[in-house]
Amino acid sequence: MESIKTVIRRSHVKSKNGCQACKRRRVKCDEFRPICRKCLFTGSECQYYRPHAAQATDAFDLLWWPTNIEQSCMQWKETGNPPFPSLKIATSLGWHSMPLADLRYLYQTALAVSVLDLSGTSDMCLLLGEFRTMFQLATTFDFVAHMLAAASAERLAIRAKSHEASVDAYRYHTLALRGLRQAMQAFSRSNADAILVTALGCSYQMPDCRSLMAIVDCISQAACQMRTFSKDSAFYRLFQYDFRYNTEQTAVALCYKPNGVGEKHPHYDLAKDLLNEGIDAMNRLTTCFRNNQSIAAVTRQLRDVLTVAHERHQMNIPAKEQYRLIYPFTAWFTKNSAASFIDLSKRDPLLFLFLAHMYAVVITLAVALPKIDYPFLASMRLKGILEINKKMEKESWFICTACHAFHSFDKMMRFPLRTVELYSLNQAGG
Repeated sequence: MESIKTVIRRSHVKSKNGCQACKRRRVKCDEFRPICRKCLFTGSECQYYRPHAAQATDAFDLLWWPTNIEQSCMQWKETGNPPFPSLKIATSLGWHSMPLADLRYLYQTALAVSVLDLSGTSDMCLLLGEFRTMFQLATTFDFVAHMLAAASAERLAIRAKSHEASVDAYRYHTLALRGLRQAMQAFSRSNADAILVTALGCSYQMPDCRSLMAIVDCISQAACQMRTFSKDSAFYRLFQYDFRYNTEQTAVALCYKPNGVGEKHPHYDLAKDLLNEGIDAMNRLTTCFRNNQSIAAVTRQLRDVLTVAHERHQMNIPAKEQYRLIYPFTAWFTKNSAASFIDLSKRDPLLFLFLAHMYAVVITLAVALPKIDYPFLASMRLKGILEINKKMEKESWFICTACHAFHSFDKMMRFPLRTVELYSLNQAGG
């Protein structure tokens, strides 16, 4: 059977201040200073054009933290009390021994979650709604703290174009995976939650689709072993959204190898209709983001991936190719510079619609491409769609500033809610 031979070219906003090496190769530079990551990986000489040599400084080489964050982290280290009252925990001694650099990155994530909590939007952001529990586990399990620090450093590296933060992200990510592997060898009820959440967190930070496939195996094993005591898990709320956990019989279906030979989903023929609906919905949504280049680029890419899946939905697409399609959308909150928690906290209806549609596309791909339907991939996005719909159900309509039209929120949410319905039907039939 024919397989996918080409990779969809990722839509992006053009880089205007890239390094000379990337310009010569005609590739998009991430503009990291002093060395962009493409040159770092290829070993090329990375040079940036500076019009006034006298103004050239090493400001890009160092990551400067605001004074208030430095002071808060110093006090946190000395007293053991987290700087945010909502994150106070019974056991705080673990923070005393943590390096100050680690606390800075944890502070940044805690600050973002606090902003989302105040606006009631944290549950829309996948794992961030479970941050308090992760924060608690981080005091006992170093690899959980390293996972949180890695995600924070990766996000800061993208937002600030910081080479130093990028290096820190790689270091923390390596430590988190090393600790995760060691913990998996001694899996038990006492460390199950830490293992599961670290594997889920790392799945948003993997550098390529092959690495994602590897961490998915860890997620599947952890979920499978936890099925008999999932009600005792601190993340039982997440298990409730996964329809495979409704009965002991369906829970057994979790014990599978996600990268092996996949069986066709029940109601698989409905996937084509869902893909068609998704393509139409993303075409409509693209018009609403023509004033936001970053989100418009992601919206077009989502539509193009659905198109590829639609063209090949009856073919036996290898697992690697399925993961290649899903990979760009597994880490939007961490790796996309357009992912702004401040914007989300403003409760912009269009941004909520974008998130709901992005989640819906991932769920649609999970229906059409069974080999990527690993535990919590779809169910956590189901949770996000339902939370968004609950928050916005009072909004009967809103004005779109891009297309200057009145939009009915209920009408715009039809495709995301349709994916929830059909995915639930797939799981019930499985």
